[in-house]
Amino acid sequence: MVEEKKRQYHGLLTDEGAAHLVAQDLGVDLGYDGGGGAVKLSSLVPGLRDVSVEASVVYIGRPREFERRGGTGKVLRLILDDGSGQMSCVLWDDRVDEFLALNPQVGWRVRVLHGYTRAGAGGVELHVGARGAVRVVEAGGGRVAPTRKISELTVNDRFFVVEAAVLSRGALKSFSTRAGEGKVLRIRVRDDTGILTLVLWNEAAEKMAGVEEGSMVKILGGKVRVRPLGDLEVHINEPDMVEPLPSKVGLRSMVFKVEELKPNMKGLILLLRVYSNPFTRSFRTPHGREGRVSSVLVGDETGLIVLNMWGEMSSRGEGLKDGDVILVKNAYTRLGLRGLELHIGSEGSVEVNPDIPPPEPLNLKRNIDELREGDTYVTVEGIVLTNPETRVVNMPSGEVKVSSFMLGDETGSMRVSAWRNLADEAEKIEAGTVVRITHLYVKQGLTGSLEASTTRFSELTVLETAD
Repeated sequence: MVEEKKRQYHGLLTDEGAAHLVAQDLGVDLGYDGGGGAVKLSSLVPGLRDVSVEASVVYIGRPREFERRGGTGKVLRLILDDGSGQMSCVLWDDRVDEFLALNPQVGWRVRVLHGYTRAGAGGVELHVGARGAVRVVEAGGGRVAPTRKISELTVNDRFFVVEAAVLSRGALKSFSTRAGEGKVLRIRVRDDTGILTLVLWNEAAEKMAGVEEGSMVKILGGKVRVRPLGDLEVHINEPDMVEPLPSKVGLRSMVFKVEELKPNMKGLILLLRVYSNPFTRSFRTPHGREGRVSSVLVGDETGLIVLNMWGEMSSRGEGLKDGDVILVKNAYTRLGLRGLELHIGSEGSVEVNPDIPPPEPLNLKRNIDELREGDTYVTVEGIVLTNPETRVVNMPSGEVKVSSFMLGDETGSMRVSAWRNLADEAEKIEAGTVVRITHLYVKQGLTGSLEASTTRFSELTVLETAD
Protein backbone atom coordinates (compact mmCIF):
# COMPACT_ATOMS: atom_id res chain seq x y z
CA MET A 1 0.00 0.00 0.00
CA VAL A 2 2.89 2.34 0.70
CA GLU A 3 4.37 1.76 -2.77
CA GLU A 4 0.97 2.23 -4.36
CA LYS A 5 0.56 5.56 -2.54
CA LYS A 6 4.01 6.67 -3.74
CA ARG A 7 3.09 5.82 -7.34
CA GLN A 8 -0.20 7.67 -6.94
CA TYR A 9 1.71 10.88 -6.11
CA HIS A 10 4.27 10.39 -8.89
CA GLY A 11 7.23 9.87 -6.60
CA LEU A 12 6.68 13.07 -4.60
CA LEU A 13 6.47 11.19 -1.29
CA THR A 14 9.11 9.42 0.74
CA ASP A 15 8.35 6.07 2.38
CA GLU A 16 7.58 7.91 5.63
CA GLY A 17 5.28 10.39 3.94
CA ALA A 18 3.42 7.67 2.06
CA ALA A 19 3.05 5.68 5.29
CA HIS A 20 1.44 8.67 6.98
CA LEU A 21 -1.12 8.98 4.17
CA VAL A 22 -1.92 5.26 4.23
CA ALA A 23 -2.39 5.46 7.99
CA GLN A 24 -4.64 8.51 7.56
CA ASP A 25 -6.76 6.59 5.00
CA LEU A 26 -7.07 3.60 7.33
CA GLY A 27 -7.69 5.67 10.44
CA VAL A 28 -4.58 4.25 12.07
CA ASP A 29 -2.68 6.32 14.68
CA LEU A 30 1.08 6.01 14.15
CA GLY A 31 1.80 7.19 17.64
CA TYR A 32 2.00 10.97 17.21
CA ASP A 33 0.14 11.84 20.35
CA GLY A 34 1.81 15.21 20.74
CA GLY A 35 3.77 14.31 23.85
CA GLY A 36 1.01 15.87 25.96
CA GLY A 37 -2.16 17.88 25.61
CA ALA A 38 -2.62 20.55 22.97
CA VAL A 39 -1.66 24.05 24.05
CA LYS A 40 -3.22 27.37 23.13
CA LEU A 41 -1.65 29.42 20.33
CA SER A 42 -1.63 32.47 22.57
CA SER A 43 0.73 30.71 25.00
CA LEU A 44 3.41 29.85 22.42
CA VAL A 45 6.79 31.57 22.47
CA PRO A 46 9.83 31.18 20.20
CA GLY A 47 12.23 28.31 20.89
CA LEU A 48 9.83 25.50 21.82
CA ARG A 49 10.90 22.12 20.40
CA ASP A 50 7.88 19.83 20.80
CA VAL A 51 4.50 21.51 20.50
CA SER A 52 1.01 20.18 19.78
CA VAL A 53 -1.96 22.42 19.04
CA GLU A 54 -5.51 22.01 17.81
CA ALA A 55 -6.91 24.82 15.68
CA SER A 56 -8.88 25.78 12.59
CA VAL A 57 -7.18 26.42 9.26
CA VAL A 58 -8.19 29.94 8.22
CA TYR A 59 -5.75 30.30 5.32
CA ILE A 60 -3.85 27.95 3.00
CA GLY A 61 -1.02 29.46 0.99
CA ARG A 62 0.58 28.22 -2.18
CA PRO A 63 3.31 25.56 -1.95
CA ARG A 64 6.72 26.82 -3.02
CA GLU A 65 9.87 24.99 -3.97
CA PHE A 66 13.37 26.27 -3.30
CA GLU A 67 16.93 25.11 -3.92
CA ARG A 68 19.13 24.11 -1.03
CA ARG A 69 22.26 22.10 -0.50
CA GLY A 70 21.55 18.52 -1.49
CA GLY A 71 18.41 19.11 -3.52
CA THR A 72 15.05 20.86 -3.60
CA GLY A 73 12.93 21.81 -0.61
CA LYS A 74 9.25 22.57 -0.33
CA VAL A 75 7.36 24.91 2.01
CA LEU A 76 3.70 25.75 2.63
CA ARG A 77 2.28 28.39 4.95
CA LEU A 78 -1.00 28.01 6.81
CA ILE A 79 -2.73 30.31 9.26
CA LEU A 80 -4.29 28.70 12.31
CA ASP A 81 -6.89 30.08 14.72
CA ASP A 82 -7.87 28.34 17.97
CA GLY A 83 -9.93 31.13 19.51
CA SER A 84 -7.09 32.33 21.72
CA GLY A 85 -5.16 33.80 18.82
CA GLN A 86 -3.90 33.31 15.28
CA MET A 87 -0.51 32.06 14.11
CA SER A 88 1.42 31.17 10.97
CA CYS A 89 2.09 27.44 10.63
CA VAL A 90 4.88 26.51 8.20
CA LEU A 91 5.00 23.00 6.75
CA TRP A 92 8.24 21.65 5.27
CA ASP A 93 9.05 19.07 2.59
CA ASP A 94 7.09 15.79 3.02
CA ARG A 95 4.70 17.43 5.44
CA VAL A 96 3.64 19.71 2.56
CA ASP A 97 2.83 16.80 0.25
CA GLU A 98 1.02 14.90 3.00
CA PHE A 99 -1.18 17.86 3.81
CA LEU A 100 -2.00 18.77 0.21
CA ALA A 101 -2.81 15.14 -0.56
CA LEU A 102 -5.78 15.50 1.77
CA ASN A 103 -7.24 18.21 -0.51
CA PRO A 104 -7.54 20.52 2.52
CA GLN A 105 -10.05 23.36 2.79
CA VAL A 106 -10.22 26.55 4.80
CA GLY A 107 -12.36 25.90 7.86
CA TRP A 108 -10.96 22.44 8.60
CA ARG A 109 -10.04 21.74 12.20
CA VAL A 110 -6.61 20.11 12.50
CA ARG A 111 -4.21 18.88 15.14
CA VAL A 112 -0.55 19.77 14.69
CA LEU A 113 1.79 17.29 16.39
CA HIS A 114 5.45 17.62 17.34
CA GLY A 115 5.91 21.09 15.91
CA TYR A 116 8.50 23.66 16.95
CA THR A 117 8.38 27.44 17.22
CA ARG A 118 10.48 30.24 15.79
CA ALA A 119 10.37 34.02 15.76
CA GLY A 120 9.17 35.18 12.34
CA ALA A 121 8.72 38.59 10.73
CA GLY A 122 5.12 38.74 11.97
CA GLY A 123 5.64 37.18 15.39
CA VAL A 124 5.82 33.60 16.66
CA GLU A 125 5.56 30.90 13.98
CA LEU A 126 4.78 27.20 14.36
CA HIS A 127 6.85 24.92 12.10
CA VAL A 128 6.19 21.29 11.16
CA GLY A 129 9.21 19.34 9.95
CA ALA A 130 10.33 15.72 9.68
CA ARG A 131 9.23 14.82 13.24
CA GLY A 132 5.87 16.50 13.00
CA ALA A 133 2.48 15.75 11.52
CA VAL A 134 -0.85 17.41 10.75
CA ARG A 135 -4.02 15.42 11.43
CA VAL A 136 -7.56 16.32 10.41
CA VAL A 137 -9.89 16.53 13.40
CA GLU A 138 -12.97 17.78 11.54
CA ALA A 139 -13.44 18.57 7.85
CA GLY A 140 -15.46 21.75 8.23
CA GLY A 141 -17.19 23.62 10.99
CA GLY A 142 -14.05 25.42 12.11
CA ARG A 143 -13.16 29.07 12.21
CA VAL A 144 -12.45 31.18 9.14
CA ALA A 145 -10.40 34.36 8.85
CA PRO A 146 -12.60 37.36 9.71
CA THR A 147 -13.62 39.56 6.80
CA ARG A 148 -12.92 43.18 7.69
CA LYS A 149 -13.42 46.65 6.37
CA ILE A 150 -10.43 48.98 6.36
CA SER A 151 -12.00 51.18 9.03
CA GLU A 152 -12.27 48.14 11.34
CA LEU A 153 -8.56 47.22 11.34
CA THR A 154 -6.52 47.68 14.52
CA VAL A 155 -2.88 47.21 15.45
CA ASN A 156 -3.84 43.93 17.14
CA ASP A 157 -4.99 42.34 13.86
CA ARG A 158 -2.58 40.00 12.08
CA PHE A 159 -4.68 37.70 9.93
CA PHE A 160 -7.87 38.92 8.24
CA VAL A 161 -9.48 39.25 4.84
CA VAL A 162 -9.80 42.69 3.25
CA GLU A 163 -10.78 43.26 -0.37
CA ALA A 164 -9.99 46.71 -1.74
CA ALA A 165 -9.35 48.61 -4.96
CA VAL A 166 -5.92 49.96 -5.92
CA LEU A 167 -5.85 53.76 -5.86
CA SER A 168 -2.18 54.19 -6.71
CA ARG A 169 1.02 52.19 -6.93
CA GLY A 170 4.46 53.55 -6.17
CA ALA A 171 7.72 52.50 -7.79
CA LEU A 172 9.40 49.22 -6.84
CA LYS A 173 12.48 50.34 -4.90
CA SER A 174 15.65 48.43 -4.05
CA PHE A 175 17.87 48.89 -1.02
CA SER A 176 20.96 47.22 0.42
CA THR A 177 20.88 44.95 3.46
CA ARG A 178 23.52 42.85 5.20
CA ALA A 179 22.06 39.80 3.50
CA GLY A 180 22.05 41.40 0.06
CA GLU A 181 19.40 43.42 -1.75
CA GLY A 182 15.91 44.12 -0.47
CA LYS A 183 12.88 45.51 -2.25
CA VAL A 184 9.88 47.53 -1.13
CA LEU A 185 6.68 48.66 -2.84
CA ARG A 186 3.89 50.93 -1.55
CA ILE A 187 0.34 50.56 -2.81
CA ARG A 188 -2.62 52.63 -1.64
CA VAL A 189 -5.97 50.87 -1.62
CA ARG A 190 -9.49 51.79 -0.57
CA ASP A 191 -12.82 50.22 0.19
CA ASP A 192 -16.09 51.95 1.01
CA THR A 193 -14.88 52.78 4.54
CA GLY A 194 -11.37 54.15 4.13
CA ILE A 195 -7.84 54.06 2.73
CA LEU A 196 -4.73 52.17 3.78
CA THR A 197 -1.18 51.83 2.48
CA LEU A 198 0.22 48.39 1.75
CA VAL A 199 3.97 48.24 2.37
CA LEU A 200 5.16 45.14 0.55
CA TRP A 201 8.62 43.68 1.06
CA ASN A 202 10.87 41.55 -1.16
CA GLU A 203 8.94 38.71 -2.85
CA ALA A 204 5.60 40.28 -1.96
CA ALA A 205 6.76 43.55 -3.55
CA GLU A 206 7.89 41.80 -6.73
CA LYS A 207 4.63 39.89 -6.95
CA MET A 208 2.49 43.05 -6.89
CA ALA A 209 4.79 45.36 -8.89
CA GLY A 210 2.56 45.17 -11.96
CA VAL A 211 -0.82 45.71 -10.33
CA GLU A 212 -2.87 48.43 -12.03
CA GLU A 213 -5.04 51.24 -10.72
CA GLY A 214 -8.58 50.00 -10.24
CA SER A 215 -7.55 46.38 -9.76
CA MET A 216 -9.07 44.57 -6.82
CA VAL A 217 -6.71 42.91 -4.34
CA LYS A 218 -7.29 40.53 -1.46
CA ILE A 219 -5.23 41.15 1.68
CA LEU A 220 -4.96 38.13 3.95
CA GLY A 221 -3.09 39.67 6.84
CA GLY A 222 0.03 41.55 7.79
CA LYS A 223 1.41 43.80 10.49
CA VAL A 224 -0.99 46.71 10.98
CA ARG A 225 0.60 50.01 11.96
CA VAL A 226 -0.90 53.40 12.67
CA ARG A 227 1.32 56.26 11.56
CA PRO A 228 1.67 59.46 13.65
CA LEU A 229 -0.95 61.26 11.54
CA GLY A 230 -3.44 58.44 12.05
CA ASP A 231 -3.32 56.75 8.64
CA LEU A 232 -3.06 52.96 8.45
CA GLU A 233 -0.26 50.85 6.99
CA VAL A 234 -0.21 47.07 6.56
CA HIS A 235 3.28 45.61 6.19
CA ILE A 236 3.43 42.31 4.30
CA ASN A 237 6.51 40.10 4.01
CA GLU A 238 4.94 36.90 2.71
CA PRO A 239 3.84 36.91 -0.95
CA ASP A 240 0.95 34.57 -0.15
CA MET A 241 -0.62 37.21 2.11
CA VAL A 242 -1.72 39.42 -0.79
CA GLU A 243 -3.41 38.35 -4.00
CA PRO A 244 -4.43 40.29 -7.14
CA LEU A 245 -8.03 39.54 -8.09
CA PRO A 246 -9.28 39.29 -11.68
CA SER A 247 -11.92 41.97 -11.20
CA LYS A 248 -11.45 45.72 -11.62
CA VAL A 249 -13.57 48.65 -10.56
CA GLY A 250 -14.41 51.69 -12.63
CA LEU A 251 -12.78 55.05 -12.05
CA ARG A 252 -16.02 56.52 -10.74
CA SER A 253 -16.10 54.12 -7.81
CA MET A 254 -12.59 55.22 -6.76
CA VAL A 255 -13.27 58.96 -6.91
CA PHE A 256 -13.72 60.74 -3.59
CA LYS A 257 -16.20 63.56 -3.08
CA VAL A 258 -15.13 66.78 -1.37
CA GLU A 259 -17.58 66.15 1.47
CA GLU A 260 -15.86 62.79 2.17
CA LEU A 261 -12.43 64.32 2.76
CA LYS A 262 -10.82 64.33 6.19
CA PRO A 263 -7.41 65.55 7.42
CA ASN A 264 -4.31 63.52 6.53
CA MET A 265 -5.84 61.36 3.83
CA LYS A 266 -3.48 60.14 1.08
CA GLY A 267 -3.64 58.58 -2.36
CA LEU A 268 -6.83 60.39 -3.30
CA ILE A 269 -8.52 60.51 -6.70
CA LEU A 270 -10.96 63.39 -7.30
CA LEU A 271 -12.90 64.76 -10.26
CA LEU A 272 -13.17 68.52 -9.74
CA ARG A 273 -14.32 71.69 -11.42
CA VAL A 274 -12.08 74.78 -11.28
CA TYR A 275 -13.78 77.85 -9.75
CA SER A 276 -10.96 80.43 -9.83
CA ASN A 277 -7.87 81.47 -11.65
CA PRO A 278 -4.63 80.17 -10.10
CA PHE A 279 -2.68 82.04 -7.45
CA THR A 280 1.08 81.29 -7.51
CA ARG A 281 3.75 82.25 -5.02
CA SER A 282 7.43 81.54 -4.51
CA PHE A 283 9.09 80.74 -1.19
CA ARG A 284 12.33 79.55 0.34
CA THR A 285 12.59 76.32 2.30
CA PRO A 286 14.41 76.15 5.67
CA HIS A 287 17.37 74.73 3.70
CA GLY A 288 17.50 77.79 1.46
CA ARG A 289 16.00 76.21 -1.63
CA GLU A 290 13.47 78.11 -3.71
CA GLY A 291 10.05 76.55 -4.13
CA ARG A 292 6.78 77.35 -5.84
CA VAL A 293 3.16 76.54 -5.12
CA SER A 294 0.14 77.26 -7.28
CA SER A 295 -3.26 77.35 -5.57
CA VAL A 296 -6.69 77.18 -7.15
CA LEU A 297 -10.23 76.89 -5.84
CA VAL A 298 -11.90 73.64 -6.94
CA GLY A 299 -14.99 71.66 -6.07
CA ASP A 300 -17.63 69.14 -7.01
CA GLU A 301 -21.36 69.04 -6.36
CA THR A 302 -20.71 68.44 -2.64
CA GLY A 303 -18.49 71.43 -1.85
CA LEU A 304 -15.39 73.55 -2.44
CA ILE A 305 -11.76 73.10 -1.41
CA VAL A 306 -8.41 74.77 -2.10
CA LEU A 307 -6.00 72.71 -4.23
CA ASN A 308 -2.29 73.46 -3.74
CA MET A 309 0.11 72.19 -6.44
CA TRP A 310 3.73 72.04 -5.32
CA GLY A 311 7.07 72.14 -7.12
CA GLU A 312 6.94 71.04 -10.74
CA MET A 313 3.18 70.62 -10.45
CA SER A 314 2.84 74.39 -9.92
CA SER A 315 3.43 74.99 -13.64
CA ARG A 316 0.53 72.64 -14.33
CA GLY A 317 -1.60 74.70 -11.98
CA GLU A 318 -0.68 77.98 -13.64
CA GLY A 319 -2.26 76.72 -16.87
CA LEU A 320 -5.66 76.13 -15.28
CA LYS A 321 -8.56 78.51 -15.73
CA ASP A 322 -11.98 79.06 -14.24
CA GLY A 323 -14.38 76.44 -15.65
CA ASP A 324 -11.84 73.69 -16.35
CA VAL A 325 -12.57 70.16 -15.16
CA ILE A 326 -9.61 68.24 -13.73
CA LEU A 327 -8.96 64.64 -12.70
CA VAL A 328 -6.55 64.69 -9.76
CA LYS A 329 -4.69 61.52 -8.73
CA ASN A 330 -2.54 60.73 -5.69
CA ALA A 331 -3.52 63.88 -3.79
CA TYR A 332 -3.48 64.30 0.00
CA THR A 333 -5.19 66.51 2.57
CA ARG A 334 -3.94 68.81 5.33
CA LEU A 335 -5.58 71.32 7.64
CA GLY A 336 -4.84 74.89 6.55
CA LEU A 337 -5.49 78.24 8.20
CA ARG A 338 -9.04 78.33 6.85
CA GLY A 339 -9.88 74.66 6.98
CA LEU A 340 -9.13 71.52 5.04
CA GLU A 341 -6.99 71.84 1.93
CA LEU A 342 -6.02 69.48 -0.87
CA HIS A 343 -2.38 69.08 -1.97
CA ILE A 344 -0.55 67.42 -4.82
CA GLY A 345 3.19 66.97 -5.33
CA SER A 346 5.63 65.29 -7.69
CA GLU A 347 4.00 61.86 -7.26
CA GLY A 348 0.58 63.16 -8.28
CA SER A 349 -1.01 64.02 -11.60
CA VAL A 350 -3.59 66.46 -12.96
CA GLU A 351 -5.49 65.69 -16.17
CA VAL A 352 -7.34 68.68 -17.64
CA ASN A 353 -10.81 68.22 -19.14
CA PRO A 354 -10.76 64.39 -19.18
CA ASP A 355 -13.30 62.41 -21.19
CA ILE A 356 -15.46 61.83 -18.11
CA PRO A 357 -18.86 63.35 -17.27
CA PRO A 358 -18.00 66.44 -15.17
CA PRO A 359 -19.42 67.23 -11.73
CA GLU A 360 -22.45 69.49 -11.63
CA PRO A 361 -21.45 73.16 -11.20
CA LEU A 362 -22.12 74.88 -7.90
CA ASN A 363 -24.11 78.11 -7.71
CA LEU A 364 -21.91 80.35 -5.55
CA LYS A 365 -23.97 83.54 -6.01
CA ARG A 366 -25.81 84.76 -2.90
CA ASN A 367 -28.12 87.62 -1.99
CA ILE A 368 -26.81 89.73 0.87
CA ASP A 369 -29.60 88.64 3.22
CA GLU A 370 -28.62 84.98 2.62
CA LEU A 371 -25.08 85.42 3.91
CA ARG A 372 -24.08 83.93 7.24
CA GLU A 373 -20.97 84.24 9.41
CA GLY A 374 -18.32 81.80 8.22
CA ASP A 375 -19.52 81.58 4.61
CA THR A 376 -16.53 81.19 2.30
CA TYR A 377 -15.97 81.71 -1.41
CA VAL A 378 -19.40 83.23 -2.05
CA THR A 379 -20.17 85.64 -4.91
CA VAL A 380 -22.21 88.82 -4.49
CA GLU A 381 -23.52 91.31 -7.05
CA GLY A 382 -24.71 94.76 -6.03
CA ILE A 383 -24.45 98.54 -6.18
CA VAL A 384 -21.57 100.36 -4.51
CA LEU A 385 -23.37 102.65 -2.05
CA THR A 386 -20.38 104.66 -0.79
CA ASN A 387 -17.13 105.79 -2.31
CA PRO A 388 -14.37 103.39 -1.21
CA GLU A 389 -12.11 104.40 1.68
CA THR A 390 -8.53 103.18 1.41
CA ARG A 391 -6.07 102.64 4.26
CA VAL A 392 -2.85 100.77 4.97
CA VAL A 393 -2.84 97.99 7.57
CA ASN A 394 0.26 96.66 9.31
CA MET A 395 0.39 92.87 9.00
CA PRO A 396 3.09 90.36 10.10
CA SER A 397 4.14 90.18 6.44
CA GLY A 398 4.32 93.97 6.13
CA GLU A 399 2.03 96.82 5.13
CA VAL A 400 -1.12 95.80 3.25
CA LYS A 401 -3.52 98.06 1.40
CA VAL A 402 -7.29 97.64 1.96
CA SER A 403 -10.21 99.53 0.42
CA SER A 404 -13.68 99.36 2.03
CA PHE A 405 -17.15 100.38 0.86
CA MET A 406 -20.83 99.63 1.41
CA LEU A 407 -22.45 97.29 -1.10
CA GLY A 408 -26.21 96.84 -1.51
CA ASP A 409 -28.68 94.68 -3.43
CA GLU A 410 -32.46 94.31 -3.34
CA THR A 411 -32.22 92.30 -0.08
CA GLY A 412 -29.87 94.38 2.06
CA SER A 413 -26.45 95.97 2.42
CA MET A 414 -23.08 95.19 4.01
CA ARG A 415 -19.53 96.46 4.28
CA VAL A 416 -17.03 94.90 1.85
CA SER A 417 -13.23 95.15 2.18
CA ALA A 418 -11.01 94.59 -0.86
CA TRP A 419 -7.41 93.65 -0.01
CA ARG A 420 -4.04 94.01 -1.71
CA ASN A 421 -4.29 94.24 -5.52
CA LEU A 422 -8.07 94.41 -5.41
CA ALA A 423 -7.80 97.49 -3.19
CA ASP A 424 -6.20 99.31 -6.13
CA GLU A 425 -9.14 98.33 -8.33
CA ALA A 426 -11.75 99.18 -5.70
CA GLU A 427 -10.50 102.69 -4.98
CA LYS A 428 -11.14 103.61 -8.63
CA ILE A 429 -14.82 102.78 -8.30
CA GLU A 430 -17.46 105.43 -7.57
CA ALA A 431 -20.70 105.11 -5.67
CA GLY A 432 -23.46 103.91 -8.00
CA THR A 433 -21.26 101.38 -9.81
CA VAL A 434 -22.69 97.86 -10.16
CA VAL A 435 -20.07 95.21 -9.42
CA ARG A 436 -19.62 91.47 -9.01
CA ILE A 437 -17.16 90.25 -6.35
CA THR A 438 -16.31 86.58 -6.24
CA HIS A 439 -15.04 84.25 -3.50
CA LEU A 440 -15.74 86.44 -0.48
CA TYR A 441 -15.27 85.43 3.13
CA VAL A 442 -18.02 86.52 5.56
CA LYS A 443 -17.30 87.38 9.19
CA GLN A 444 -18.71 89.48 12.02
CA GLY A 445 -17.29 92.99 12.18
CA LEU A 446 -16.41 95.09 15.22
CA THR A 447 -19.90 96.62 15.25
CA GLY A 448 -21.55 93.18 15.31
CA SER A 449 -22.75 93.40 11.71
CA LEU A 450 -21.65 90.96 9.03
CA GLU A 451 -18.80 92.07 6.78
CA ALA A 452 -17.28 90.48 3.69
CA SER A 453 -13.60 90.41 2.74
CA THR A 454 -11.91 89.37 -0.45
CA THR A 455 -9.67 86.29 -0.55
CA ARG A 456 -6.66 85.48 -2.71
CA PHE A 457 -9.06 83.97 -5.28
CA SER A 458 -11.44 86.96 -5.42
CA GLU A 459 -12.06 88.98 -8.56
CA LEU A 460 -13.84 92.34 -8.86
CA THR A 461 -15.75 92.97 -12.08
CA VAL A 462 -17.57 96.19 -13.01
CA LEU A 463 -20.95 95.28 -14.50
CA GLU A 464 -22.27 98.83 -14.92
CA THR A 465 -20.56 102.16 -14.35
CA ALA A 466 -22.05 104.97 -12.27
CA ASP A 467 -24.04 107.61 -14.15
